[in-house]
Amino acid sequence: MYVEAFVYDGKGNNLIANPAQTKYVAFNNKARTWNTFLKLSVGYNQLSIDSYVKFVLYEFLNASPVPFGVGYISLYNKSSSTLRFGSQKVSIYTMDNLNVAPTVEYTDPKHLSGLEKSIIEYENRKFERVTWLDKMSLSMVELKSNEDQQLSSESSSGSAPYYLYVEFPSFGLPIVYSDINYPTPQLDAHMKAAATAGSSKPIQPSRSEETNNNNHVTSLILNSLEIPVTPMNKVYDPDFQLAVVGTGTDSSKNLVMDPIELKYHKLERNTNNNSLLDKELKPSPKLRDQLLRILAKPSNVVLTDTENNLIWKFRYYFSRNSTDVGLGSGGTSKSFLPKFLKAINWENEYELDHVFEDIFPNYWSVDRIQIGDALELLGSYFDPFKLASNSITGSSEDVMAGAAENNGRDQETKFQRVFKHVIFLRKFAVERLRLASNDELLLYLLQLVQALKYEARIYSQRIPLEFQIADEVHKDQNLLNSPLVKFLVDNSVENEALGNYFYWYVKVEHEDQLLKGDPSTSIYSLVLNKYIKSLKKHSQKFKLPGYKNLERQIWFIKKLTRIVELLRATFKRNDATAKKVQFLRDYLSDSSNDLLKFPEPFPLPLDPSVVICGCYPEECTVFKSSLAPLKITFKTIEKPESSSSSSSQMIFRKRTKHGKYSLMFKIGDDLRQDQLVIQIINLMDNLLKNENLDLRLTPYKILATSPLAGLIQFVENETLDSVLVKQYPVSVVNFNSSDIPSIGSGGGGRDTFAGEERISSSNGILSYLRLHSADSKPLLESDSLRAHPGISASLASTSTSTSTTTTTTATASSSSTGINNNSNNISSTVVQEHASTSNLGVSSALMDNYVKSCAGYCVITYILGVGDRHLDNLLLSPNGKFWHADFGYILGRDPKPFPPLMKLPMQVIDGMGGLEHENYNIFKSYCFLTYTTLRKNSNLILNLFQLMVDANIPDIKADPYRAVEKVQEKFGLEMSEEEAIIHFQNLISDSVSAVLPVVIDRLHSLAQYWRA
Repeated sequence: MYVEAFVYDGKGNNLIANPAQTKYVAFNNKARTWNTFLKLSVGYNQLSIDSYVKFVLYEFLNASPVPFGVGYISLYNKSSSTLRFGSQKVSIYTMDNLNVAPTVEYTDPKHLSGLEKSIIEYENRKFERVTWLDKMSLSMVELKSNEDQQLSSESSSGSAPYYLYVEFPSFGLPIVYSDINYPTPQLDAHMKAAATAGSSKPIQPSRSEETNNNNHVTSLILNSLEIPVTPMNKVYDPDFQLAVVGTGTDSSKNLVMDPIELKYHKLERNTNNNSLLDKELKPSPKLRDQLLRILAKPSNVVLTDTENNLIWKFRYYFSRNSTDVGLGSGGTSKSFLPKFLKAINWENEYELDHVFEDIFPNYWSVDRIQIGDALELLGSYFDPFKLASNSITGSSEDVMAGAAENNGRDQETKFQRVFKHVIFLRKFAVERLRLASNDELLLYLLQLVQALKYEARIYSQRIPLEFQIADEVHKDQNLLNSPLVKFLVDNSVENEALGNYFYWYVKVEHEDQLLKGDPSTSIYSLVLNKYIKSLKKHSQKFKLPGYKNLERQIWFIKKLTRIVELLRATFKRNDATAKKVQFLRDYLSDSSNDLLKFPEPFPLPLDPSVVICGCYPEECTVFKSSLAPLKITFKTIEKPESSSSSSSQMIFRKRTKHGKYSLMFKIGDDLRQDQLVIQIINLMDNLLKNENLDLRLTPYKILATSPLAGLIQFVENETLDSVLVKQYPVSVVNFNSSDIPSIGSGGGGRDTFAGEERISSSNGILSYLRLHSADSKPLLESDSLRAHPGISASLASTSTSTSTTTTTTATASSSSTGINNNSNNISSTVVQEHASTSNLGVSSALMDNYVKSCAGYCVITYILGVGDRHLDNLLLSPNGKFWHADFGYILGRDPKPFPPLMKLPMQVIDGMGGLEHENYNIFKSYCFLTYTTLRKNSNLILNLFQLMVDANIPDIKADPYRAVEKVQEKFGLEMSEEEAIIHFQNLISDSVSAVLPVVIDRLHSLAQYWRA
C-alpha cells in the first residue's frame, strides 16, 4: 500500500502542485505505518486560505494499483486563520463507502474525542513534559485509546472507518494567514443598466428601465450620455506597490519588510543598548574568516540581512583594525567601510547619527581607505534621492501631497540628514583622491569624468537650503562648487598631462549628451567652460603656455578633420588608394597649410609627453577603408635622456634633435570603447608591475576627440595572418644552431640573410622571431626606436641585464598547490628572468617578451570578454611582443557563433616551441600568476566598470545591469586560489585544442582574400 498527496486551491478545485507519493510498503499487521516525509512542490506564500490536501491510498490487486480510500484536510484552520501544524487526524473513506461524500473540514476536526485532542496537543508540545508522570499516563492512554477505537468501529454508521495520522511541520510561532478583501467598486445606475443590456427591443433614452410583455431582458440605446464626475474608488493593490517600490537599483532594500523583521532589525541595531558591548566584541577565528569572505565579495553584490547584521555587529573591531588581510579573491579588511555604509539603514536617524558622529570621527581618516573604495563612494549608490527614496518620492505628486499633509516637515528633515551625510562621504572620497599622485589619477580619470554625472544628479535637484551655494539665478554654481568638480578642475589646471586628457574626456561627453536632455549635459558644459577659464587665468598668472597649447591642439584636430573631409569630397569610395595617398602628401607638403612645420610646437593630444613641431609627408598614407583613416608621422622634439622637463619647457629649449611619432586619425568610428579597454589594460599592467610582474604588454594610446573621431597610436607590427603565410630565409626555417651562430647572439643583423632563398614555414611565428633575433640587440636599445617613441618606453624594461631576478617564484610555488597530480602541473622553478631558448634560435629577450606578453593578453582578454578575435587583430612586433588590437566587442559579445572564452591558437603555442617545450609551462605559470594577481585587485577593476555603467559605450549600454556581473564572473571570486588556477589551466587546454575557432579563422582569411 502507498499514499499519494494532492494539493488543491479549494475554490475551483484546481490542482496547484505536482502530487507527492510515498514508497510502496507491504504490511502484515493491523496498523499501517509509513514513517516517511513528503515534500509538496508549492510554497506557503502560494496557498490560499481555502487550499486543502487530498490523500489517496492505493493497494495492489493483480499487480496493479487500485484506489483504496480517500481523505481530505485543509491546510488552514479558518476559525483561527492559522496554518495547521503538528499531528493531525484525517478521515479516510473507502471506495466502497463513498455513499457518504467526504468533505473538507476547515475548522477544528469534529470526529476527535477529548482524549485524542489531548494526545495531539501533547504531541504538539502544548503540555509541559514530566518524565515520571508521562510514563504512568501514556500506558493508560494507550489502553483507553484502543477501547475507544473498538467502540467507534462497532458503532460506526456512515462515518469514516479508517483514519490517517499525518504530521505537518511545526514552527516556533503560529503562521497566520493575512489577506485583505477589498469591496467591489459600486457602479452607478446607468452603468448597471448598460451591464444588463442584451435585449433586441430598444428602449428610449428617456425611459431608464422597462420590460416588455414577453419578459425580454432590458435593452438600452444611448445617443448621448452624461457621466457625473464622482471621485474614483481607489483600490489598493499590495503586489503593485511592491513592484513599484522595488524597481530601484537595490530592490531588496526597498521592499516592504515584515513587521517582525523590522522589530528584529531595531533590536539588533539598538545603539543605546549595544554600543558599549559591541566596542569590545572580537570575532572568533571561524567567524572572522566568514566576515573576511563577506568583505571579499564584489561591491555590486547585495549582501543579505544576516551578513549586514554581522558587519554592523563588528563595526568597532574592523574600524580599529583596518589592516590588510590577504584573501584568495583579493578582499581585505580595508574594504570594510563601503560595505558598512551599505549595511546601515539610511532611513534610521539613530543609525546615521551613530555612524557619522561616533564611528567616522573616531576611527576613520582618509588615509585608511583604498582608492578603489573612494571611487565606490563616488558612484551611483550613494545618492541621497535614492537612499531616502521611501522618505521622499518626488516622482509622484499625489504621494508628495499626502506626505505634505501628514508629516511633510518630518520627511524633509530626514532627507536633509541623508543629504548632509552623502555630501560628507563624497567630500571624504575626494580627500582620499588628493593623496594619490597625478600618475595614479590618470589611471582613473576616465571614470572620474563619468562620476560627474552623479554629482549633477545630486546638485541639480532639490537641494536643502544649507547646502545651496548660490541663489536661484546662479544655481549653476551649486554644480561647479561640488567637491569632485573643484578637485578635477584644480588638478587639471595645475598638471599638464592630467589637464590634457581631462579636456578631451569632458569635451567628448559634452558633445555626446548634448541632445539627450540629461542633467549631466549641463554639468559637462559648465565644467568645460570652467576648466578653460581657469586654465587661461592660471597660464596668464604664471606665464605658462598651457592655454595656448590647448588652442593649438584644437587647431590641430580641426586641420586633420579638414583633410579627411577634403579626401571624401575629392575622391569616391572606390577610387585608387594611391591617388588619395598622393593627395595627402601634397597637402601636407604645402607649407601654406602649416602642417609641414607648425607655427609653434605643442604637446600631442594623444600623448602630451610628446611635443610635435611638424610632419614627414613622405611617411604619411591613407588606409584602404571606406572611412579613409589617415596615418601621419609627426616630427617630435626629443627629450634629453637625463631630462625630466615637462613638454611645456621642452618647447622653449634649444631644439637640436628630432624624432618620429606615427598615429592614425579616424572619423566615423566611436573609439570610446577601445579607449576604455586600453585604459583597463594599462591599469592592469601597473597592478602587475607593482607585484614585480612585467609582462611586456603594449597598451598603445587611444584618444577619442569626439563621439565619432579619435587618434590611435601606430605601433610597428605584423598580423599573425601575415606572419604565418610569409616566406622566410631557408636557414631561418631549417634552423640549425651550428649553421647560424648569429641568431640569438645579437650580431650580424639583417645582412646575414641577404640574397638567401625564401620559403614558407610551418611555424611562421618561430621563424619570424628567429629573423628578428638578428636585430634583437639594436631593437632593445632606446636609441634605435626614435622613429617609434611610443613603444620605446615599453621596451626600456627589456634592456635590463640578465642578472636581474624576478621575485615571483614564491607565488608560483604556492599557486601550484593542489594540482601536482596533473601532467601539466605548475613548477615553482619555471618563473625566471627570460624564457628558455634552447634549440629554438631566438634571442632570449625576444622569446621572453613573446612568452610573457602572450600570457598577459590571454588573461586580460579573457577577463574583459574580448570578442571577434581572429588572426588579423592578433599582432606581433619585431621586439617579440604579442598583443591585441580592435576592441569592438567586449564583455562576451561576439559576431561569430560559439566564440571561445579565450583566443589561444595552436600557432601561438608553436611559436614558443610547442606543447612539449618548457616555454609552454613557463607561459602557463605566467598566466596563473597574472590571473591570481588580478583577482586580488578585482574590487578596484569592478568599481571602475561600475562607474562606466551610464557611459555611452556600446557593449556596456547593451546590458548595463549585467556589464559588471560579466566581468565579475570571469574573476571567479567564489573559487579559492587553487581552484582558480585549475580553472584557468583547463581553460588553456580547451582553448588550445578547440577546433571551431580554427575553422572560423580559415573562413575569415578566405573572406579577406576575396574582399581584397
